[in-house]
Order: sequence, then C-alpha cells, then structure tokens
Amino acid sequence: MALTRERILRTAVRLADRDGPDAVTLRKIAGELGVHVTSLYNHVPTRDAVTDGLVELLLDEAKLPTGPVTWDEWVRRFVDGVVGIAATHPGAFHALRQRPVQGARATASFEIGLAAFAEAGFSAANGFAAIKAASYLALMIGMERSMVARGELLETQLDQLPAASFPLVRSVASDVPDYEYVWAFGVETLIAGLRAQLPPA
Repeated sequence: MALTRERILRTAVRLADRDGPDAVTLRKIAGELGVHVTSLYNHVPTRDAVTDGLVELLLDEAKLPTGPVTWDEWVRRFVDGVVGIAATHPGAFHALRQRPVQGARATASFEIGLAAFAEAGFSAANGFAAIKAASYLALMIGMERSMVARGELLETQLDQLPAASFPLVRSVASDVPDYEYVWAFGVETLIAGLRAQLPPA
C-alpha cells in the first residue's frame, strides 16, 4: 500500500487512541507502518506537522457547520461536533489543545460562525470573541469527555471531606447531575450570555 499523508495521519490517530497522545512520534508511526522514519518526511516532516494533520482529520470527522446557520445553532453544533470526536478519538483529541487550527479545511467552520454572528448584528470583535468562547468551552468539555472515555477522570472524594466544614459540597454527592447535564448546562449558559450581547433590535 502506498505511503500517503492521509495513511500516516490515520495511523497516528489509531496510535493516539490506543496508546495515548504521548505515543504519537514519527518513529512510532513509522514502526506501525513498517517503514523507515525517513520515509515519512516528504509527507509530515515534523511532529508539529503530524499534529496539524490530526487536527484537520478530526475536525473533518466532527461534521462542523459548513453552510449558513444561525449563531446559536452554530454554537450548539460546533460544541457537539468537537465533543463528539473526544468520545470517538479520546487519545487523538489532545491534538486540538496542542496546536492552533491550521489550513483552510480546518478553519472553514470558523468562517461560517463569524458570518452567523455578523448576520445577527454582532460586531467583528464580538463575533470573534464569541467564536473563541465557544472554542474554549468545546475544548474543556472535550477534554473531560476524552478522560471519561479513557477511564482517566478522577473525582473529588466528597465523603472524605469534613461534614461540618463542607456541608454544601458534601450534599452534592447525593444529588450530583451527570456529565451530560453539566455539559449541556454550560452550552446553554454560554448561549444565554451571548444572546444578552446582541444589539437591540
């Protein structure tokens, strides 16, 4: 089978999901493919190039908005898409926090988002800030989602805290909402906050 950039990157995704993000090195990718590491250089000359390619592949798979949408629909679909790839690729997902988004394919949904915010009346500065806020939220939820998927999320042992000093914190233990509820709450809270920033009709 011919050695291509896409084949190298998909191997990197499998490696990250199986062994964790730190396992993604050019040498290990080459080993998985059964080639010498120098064979990769024409396609991905550095580890940063691999990471940029991973981000591109993952955002392609996320099915982010690529056509006209309302600004609030863009936020929900963007967060859902990013969090979805954290569930399906919990190891490779870490690439999204290592490098800024590069290239036309990976950036396309941000153009759609900016257009949606502009259509709603947001200034260019506020539209950009809204995109950044949605990205922060998506990455944080995604990181937690990927840790859940890998069984790595550690929780505070609330029952070990002194009841007299932490009555409210301990009470959460008996009525704590599930992760999906908390993540959805965060998204809807962001949307409510952004809606408050809309200019008067």
